[in-house]
Amino acid sequence: MAGDWHANIMWVQTIIPRIARMAPDVQTILHLGDFAVWPERRGKGFLAAVDYWMKTAGMKRVLVTPGNHEDWSRLDARFASQPGEAVQLSETVLVLPRGYRFALSGRSFMSFGGAASVDYADRTPFRDWWPSEIPTEQDVEAAIAGGAVEVLLAHEAVNGGTAAVERSLHANPHGWNVEELAYSATSRERVTRVWEATEARLLAHGHMHLQGEVALSDGRRIYSLGCDNQRGNVAVLDLQNLAWTWLDGIAAPAGD
Repeated sequence: MAGDWHANIMWVQTIIPRIARMAPDVQTILHLGDFAVWPERRGKGFLAAVDYWMKTAGMKRVLVTPGNHEDWSRLDARFASQPGEAVQLSETVLVLPRGYRFALSGRSFMSFGGAASVDYADRTPFRDWWPSEIPTEQDVEAAIAGGAVEVLLAHEAVNGGTAAVERSLHANPHGWNVEELAYSATSRERVTRVWEATEARLLAHGHMHLQGEVALSDGRRIYSLGCDNQRGNVAVLDLQNLAWTWLDGIAAPAGD
């Protein structure tokens, strides 16, 4: 599992070899969004770097649950051309449409990508912000209709998540205005509904750049991952028992 990489080539050439050294059995990286920011600027070089280091490390594929900082115009076009299918971006990288279900070692997964850019009002539509970054009501209903799943992969946070994320949301350290906060709340509410309805045993998400974990009273677990150049950016999920291990060996802070 990997949190945001933000098209950071220096981070890729650090973290992929580290994964290979510390978890040599890993063949698949499940990336939780903000993978390659604005591909028209630097995406090709980034994808080439990912392919190189994946092959060098002997790993097979990166399955990307898209974040808010992806070029959604291009993603929407690609998804429309291959409805319901994963889209191949490069030799080792595939990006997953919302609600995409798949299995790994007998475990059921669903990818439900996208999130709200809280600073959307300061961005330029279809240049560095895309309205389709957040899931629609139709996306939510379609994802729920498929029934239960064991692991939910998201970029957006959910309500009632890790302590680190909840503290940040309530503190509003960047001083977002009412409209921006409402936009973010709408996105979180929709992802939360998918989380609740699918009864996933485990949810992992990026977006907030905060390492955290919480076990809920019903036994379900939520993990929030840090971003590139932060601790808690990568963890290993054991598919035999769904045990989670932070790759850097540092657990989330006390209270999460």
